[in-house]
Amino acid sequence: MSAITWKTLLAGSAAVGAALMAGGEVQAQTTQPQQFAQVTSVSELSDVAPTEWYFQALQSLVERYGCIAGYPDGTFRGQRAMTRGEFAAGLNACLDRINELIAAGLADKVSREDLATVQRLQEEFAAELAALTGRVDALEAKTAELEANPLGLDAATSKLSFEVISGIFAASEPDDLDNNVQVPYRVRMNFDASFTGEDQLRVRLQSREADAFNGDPSGFTFSGNSDADGGSGEDVELDDVFYKFPLFSGAVTAVFGINSVAATDLVIFSTPFDGLSDFGDGGSDLVWDGVGDQALLFSWEALDDLFYVTYGYGAAEGAGNDFGTGFFAGTSQHSLELAATPVDNLLLSLAGTVTSPGEGTGLDEFFGLGFGVTWEITPSVIFSGWYARGFENDDFDGVDDWLAGFAFPDLFIEGSNGGFMVGSPDFFVGDDDDSPFYAEVYYSFPLTENLTITPGVYYISDAVDDDDIVVGGIRTTFKF
Repeated sequence: MSAITWKTLLAGSAAVGAALMAGGEVQAQTTQPQQFAQVTSVSELSDVAPTEWYFQALQSLVERYGCIAGYPDGTFRGQRAMTRGEFAAGLNACLDRINELIAAGLADKVSREDLATVQRLQEEFAAELAALTGRVDALEAKTAELEANPLGLDAATSKLSFEVISGIFAASEPDDLDNNVQVPYRVRMNFDASFTGEDQLRVRLQSREADAFNGDPSGFTFSGNSDADGGSGEDVELDDVFYKFPLFSGAVTAVFGINSVAATDLVIFSTPFDGLSDFGDGGSDLVWDGVGDQALLFSWEALDDLFYVTYGYGAAEGAGNDFGTGFFAGTSQHSLELAATPVDNLLLSLAGTVTSPGEGTGLDEFFGLGFGVTWEITPSVIFSGWYARGFENDDFDGVDDWLAGFAFPDLFIEGSNGGFMVGSPDFFVGDDDDSPFYAEVYYSFPLTENLTITPGVYYISDAVDDDDIVVGGIRTTFKF
């Protein structure tokens, strides 16, 4: 092995090795690293004089192979010491350049003596080169993981997500033109974790400020206020906490909830709407879910997704430690749903609810029964509707709830959702002698992957003190 060849390789390795010691990223010439500039002439290096012992070797590397990079200040720093690992890194950079020359048909620029020397050096530094490759691969994998999950959570088993809903809404009473404008909001932080890849642990923190118009607690508000609990004003409270897991090889899905989970949270039926109001904001009001905090739910999927049986038990005082309260003794609710998909584009559901008040509550026992249908007429046109009737004790002169409408997925814009609905929300507004009429139209469309805008308007007759009400607004939803 000639002295000039050794010096050439040492000089090239020293250049890249110095870059390593400076904390830079080692790359071949063709990658053009940002922190080290490619050198096309030795004269560009201010601290390399013709009298330096490595001058000729460095000149040869620059002119023949072009695998030399200088520091941003135009220096080479050739007197610095380096380790075997740094030498291996520099050698690897020069090997990459030689391979590029051969692949480009410029093999005549590489002498046989140099190729023989390079081969021997590859064999001698095989361990270091392999270790370097492994370190680079590990760093690339770690970088990709950090980019995908900057908070440092294990992306395979956990996920942290945020949702912010706000907007501006105006309400008026047509008879006297009294109006109210509000800017409500709801902020959620969801932490989801999985231990087997098929289960889910959800912990949610939530804060919101969203009151019903005219201060009527049974009236309508914007769809960000669809939950009864979960923070208000400047308070941040613990909202959903549940664990969902499969049983019997996935045929049964079970949910155990310890906070803000209702007996109806696992029902199969839901509407595809994305309206501004609670009533028209999708989900399912097929059965009444007024009792919920702790719950135990099961959903059985049978006959290859053809038939579903869902049962839920919810308790309003599951954490109570007084006699007459607790998970089984306090106010509780049983819900049962039978759902079927006789064809791929049709979902039918029949559901019932029984609520038993706890001792001393002064509440009556409640019964509810309802059915729902969702029919995907085409991929762009979906009909959905439901009807529910509720009774107190043995009084069969109950109240009705119903909703029906059309949703139009991907209307004009991919990912959008337009629609209109009509219905009667007896459970929520009006008095026992009236059957209020409700109508809503909306169009939800994404501005970006993380931002969705939803303008819309809805009307309810006999909503507040037997007066009609019209609400219009624009909702913004951020998800990240």
